[in-house]
Amino acid sequence: MVYKTRKLDNGLTLIGIPLKDSKTTTVLTLVGVGSRYESDTEQGLSHFLEHMMFKGTTKRPNAKIIAQELDGLGASYNAFTSYEYTGYWVKVRNQKKYIALDVIADIFQNSLLQESDIQVERGAIIEELNMYLDMPTRQIHSDFQTLLYGDDTPLGRSIIGTKESINSFGRKNFVDYVSNKYVASNTYIIIAGEVDTNMLDKVESSFNNARQATTPKKIDIEINQKNPNVNIRNKKTDQTHLMLGFHIPSVHTQDRYVATIASTILGGYMSSRLFTEIREKRGLSYYIRADSHHFDDIGAFNINTGVQNTKVENTLKLILKELKDMKYYPVSEKELNIAKEHIQGQTVMGFESSDEIAAIIGMNELLLHQPFDLEYEMEQYKAVTKEQILDFLQQYAQPEHLNLALIGNISDNNKTKFEQILASL
Repeated sequence: MVYKTRKLDNGLTLIGIPLKDSKTTTVLTLVGVGSRYESDTEQGLSHFLEHMMFKGTTKRPNAKIIAQELDGLGASYNAFTSYEYTGYWVKVRNQKKYIALDVIADIFQNSLLQESDIQVERGAIIEELNMYLDMPTRQIHSDFQTLLYGDDTPLGRSIIGTKESINSFGRKNFVDYVSNKYVASNTYIIIAGEVDTNMLDKVESSFNNARQATTPKKIDIEINQKNPNVNIRNKKTDQTHLMLGFHIPSVHTQDRYVATIASTILGGYMSSRLFTEIREKRGLSYYIRADSHHFDDIGAFNINTGVQNTKVENTLKLILKELKDMKYYPVSEKELNIAKEHIQGQTVMGFESSDEIAAIIGMNELLLHQPFDLEYEMEQYKAVTKEQILDFLQQYAQPEHLNLALIGNISDNNKTKFEQILASL
């Protein structure tokens, strides 16, 4: 896919992605800062700020005005906060693209961040936190992240923060955070859809007030795990949700392609090993999946499912058996080819709409600092061998490196028993 990148004089990076037959245009602002950049006293501030950016600007004084304008365009719009980046986007039919651009540029540069809005939104975010705590399928991911990286690191803490931290923020916290971390040098403006030179020039003039400061640095994480880790969150539930996994290399290594192929074969689709064994053959769970994710300097391979409380141990042993089989015996040629075709198909389908294209290319530029080449990505997946999968799992899927998070009606007294089960890998 051909697209244009322009480095502006003020430090912003502009990416224009022309989509010949697209009926929509997406404007996405990506900032290379997220919860991983927070100090101990800033926990949850990145996410809280994401909410505040839609609460009013000098040009559009309150949230209702912003929402009504975007709703009146028939727009799709939202924002998201991750550990290493934050994004704001608006998707509209092509005829409304300049208005969408104006709104995004306005909230990024001119948000009021008023104390009265902070007080109101504080309640909404605490209820969002309560909602997630009531959703084990969501909370298990946060618990697993904490288990991997520790609750004393920003990568191990919940993105949303705690009730205490959410209640502690005042206007100065937001103003200082924006001034120091939402800066031009780590900001990418991505336009995908009906893009031409006039549109790119308009972006440049619209973001002429971007903040200037030193690019913020992430807080480094040190991993030195020597024993399996187990965390149990006791909760009265009808089933236990578990997440099992281990550390793997960063997004900058070739191992990310091997990890994706391996996780796909293990639990990436309905004919995968885990889905077949756990759901189809035994009916132990409704969902089971394997996945991998990568940060700038580290990553994780994980398996996630929910089962009846009395069948957790049996299910965990079956999962470990499948993982062990893949660790010591080569996958079949058929499995390997299915996984490769599946990943290629899913990748191509991710390029069917302007918002998906903007996100894929934008995050690739932000995280990898290099152009996105679809053909190159396809070739890397196609080049993965059975031997590489064996080497990868034998190196990283070690019993002493396993991490297991559970949420369910299970006593913490079972921790030692689960550690012993993990040692069987």
